[in-house]
Amino acid sequence: MKIICPSKVKEPYKSVISELALRARVEVEFVKQVRGNGFVTLDEDSEPVTPEKIKELVRDNVDFLVGGPNGIDTDGPKISLGRYTLNHQIAIIVLLDLLFRAKYPNHPYNKH
Repeated sequence: MKIICPSKVKEPYKSVISELALRARVEVEFVKQVRGNGFVTLDEDSEPVTPEKIKELVRDNVDFLVGGPNGIDTDGPKISLGRYTLNHQIAIIVLLDLLFRAKYPNHPYNKH
């Protein structure tokens, strides 16, 4: 499972993303250009994601695509973290947290 973002990672987000990616066991790649397809894209105009949908995506071991500063246009499956625009690095942090909680539902992290 991986999260791909066509952008550069910047502080202060870099260390938080690295830590959460390690805990969630999810690879995060910041690339100049997206290659390939088959990603689930984060899109504010899509149906809001539910805990059940996140669990399904974890089971299916999908890769995610988060738009960079200029957004992204794809034809594949899409999910939304909400009906608002997030900084792409904040969106990655939120997605990593959701993935961690779906992968490790009994971890004490989820109890605080």
